[in-house]
Amino acid sequence: MSGSRLIACTTAGDAAGADTVAAAVAVAATTTDPGAEGALILDLRRSPRPPRGTLLASTAARRLEGAAATLDLRAAARGRVCFAVPGDAGSDAASVVARLGEPEIPAPLVMCVCDPVHFRAVLAAAPGGGRAALVRAAPGSERSLLALLVGELLDERIPVKAWTCPIGAIPGRRALAGLEPGGETGRRAARFAAALAPGRERSGRRPTGRLLGAEGGQALPAVLGVAALVVSLALILVAIGGAATAKGRLQRAADLAALSAARSMRDDFPRLFVPSRLPDGRVNPEHLERSQYMMRAEAAAQDGAEENGVDSDLASVRFPDGRSMGPLQVRVKIAAAVETDARGDADENATTEVSAEAEVTPPATPGGTTSQPAMASGGGYSGPLAYRQGKPMRPDVAAAFDRMAAAAAADGVSLIINSAFRSDAEQQALWNQHPDPRWVAPPGTSLHRCGTELDLGSPAAYGWLAANASRFGFTQRYSWEAWHYGFTAGPAPCSAAGERVGEDGALAKADGKGGSDQGLPAFVPGAYREPLLSSAARWNVSAALLAAQLFAESNFNPNAGSSAGAQGIAQFMPSTAAAYGLDDPYDPVASIDAQAHLMSDLLRQFGSPELALAAYNAGPGAVGSCNCIPPYPETQAYVAKIMAMLDGAGALAAPPPALEVRLVA
Repeated sequence: MSGSRLIACTTAGDAAGADTVAAAVAVAATTTDPGAEGALILDLRRSPRPPRGTLLASTAARRLEGAAATLDLRAAARGRVCFAVPGDAGSDAASVVARLGEPEIPAPLVMCVCDPVHFRAVLAAAPGGGRAALVRAAPGSERSLLALLVGELLDERIPVKAWTCPIGAIPGRRALAGLEPGGETGRRAARFAAALAPGRERSGRRPTGRLLGAEGGQALPAVLGVAALVVSLALILVAIGGAATAKGRLQRAADLAALSAARSMRDDFPRLFVPSRLPDGRVNPEHLERSQYMMRAEAAAQDGAEENGVDSDLASVRFPDGRSMGPLQVRVKIAAAVETDARGDADENATTEVSAEAEVTPPATPGGTTSQPAMASGGGYSGPLAYRQGKPMRPDVAAAFDRMAAAAAADGVSLIINSAFRSDAEQQALWNQHPDPRWVAPPGTSLHRCGTELDLGSPAAYGWLAANASRFGFTQRYSWEAWHYGFTAGPAPCSAAGERVGEDGALAKADGKGGSDQGLPAFVPGAYREPLLSSAARWNVSAALLAAQLFAESNFNPNAGSSAGAQGIAQFMPSTAAAYGLDDPYDPVASIDAQAHLMSDLLRQFGSPELALAAYNAGPGAVGSCNCIPPYPETQAYVAKIMAMLDGAGALAAPPPALEVRLVA
């Protein structure tokens, strides 16, 4: 395929439908002219479905179907394109691409649909003819990383387009059949084809060369004058453009360095709060001191800068909240000289400076705290619902998923929930859109209606799930669905016992009430242990939760005060103290009891420890207006630190929601 154009197509984040987007663009890049060559769509994803041919297929597509057999590809002509998968399911994606040139395949355009992990390798293996990239992304998902990817590809002179708009069921099916999708999808596909495969998109424009023939020579002086002006402007813009391009690369390096540091902080943050000594007195290797935590983040930032072509000596790292017990913000600054390409100019090398800031925050809406229904309805399971990654499920399934996700993360694997509980009504809607039992289970037959089933991803996690899911009570339901796991360690799906899971405290939640309520964390001073246990029992609040909160508020200092006017060991504002009958905020015993009373009310109002803590710090109004942790850095850090302390002390029955990383400047 030395003269072919290869377009690598993959997905970003939770998006799906890379094959549909690839098909739409491939159709837009082909013509219906007799003798025209077709396009090949090669599906290199893990476990692709072998394609099936259609009765209506172009001559070019059928020609490609025959040629593909010589390359050990299983192919089928569909409409104006040919779909193919590797004949050997274990073939490496890059090696399959490399084989396309031996022998030559008669396809001017080859669309390679691949998993994200193979995306770069597929691009690198493209044999001659040019290459481009197409990314299917969900609106708003992974925006920062998507922008960085697009910028990197453009720097490498690889044309790239990101398709974020939804594709309807009918246009999608038409594209996968090798036909014009029509409507806005068809128009967008034509624009993408023009950008990614220039010269191969269909065109209705007539040649205009001969229309200008009669004017030859008459405008030569004016043309020469304009040309001289253009050359002068170009020389100026070269200098500006060179500096801008270099600065853009430095900015991306700073962004990635800050993200690398923040990821290190996210991964290491819980280790700040585990005991420094094991029960037998030995040093706990899992514990990190604050200085070690910050040094590891700084090293990650410098590694990130070097991996993006910037000397680590040029990158300075600081922590805006570095005085706190667990910093969650990091800023990376890079100062460097850049070439402007203005030869002979005194400013041929100019100094520029860029910076980026990233932070680690708890999820704005912890699992089960959004406005989504607390009870299932619509047919099937009708008991309590818990939410993970925004997906509903039975509470015991959620708790088991928490444990499994934590173990996967420890092995470097991220688990993504693509689908969970679906009521009969929701299944009926899916069936109405696609009434084919080979693709959609008929209403009333899918186990998803029972709240015990999870469709998990990404494909990179399938191997880990197959080896480890059973340890957490999950079973792969069907051998041909590597993503579908059902929870079998609890009550049977859609059983009467399953309807009662999570009711009346039957299931311990990650609310600080499990694990260590028989005692208190070791960091609690002896003078406050009895008041904490007594007030916790009186107001039905976790003693460990109250203790971690006092540590964060005042480090157990009964005489603490703040510039905002907060007073005492529990840092009560005067108005709040009066509302809870606390006459003397500097009385530690009375303050602890008022703290327990207030937290009991907030837990009852908001239903989760994360939101209750946020309301204690920022006020119930700020939390109630969005039913989320408000976007105040102080409040987000406050919640994250207390939940990490509880987790480190073993006071949570399940891990707290995973912290998130984001660029903020």
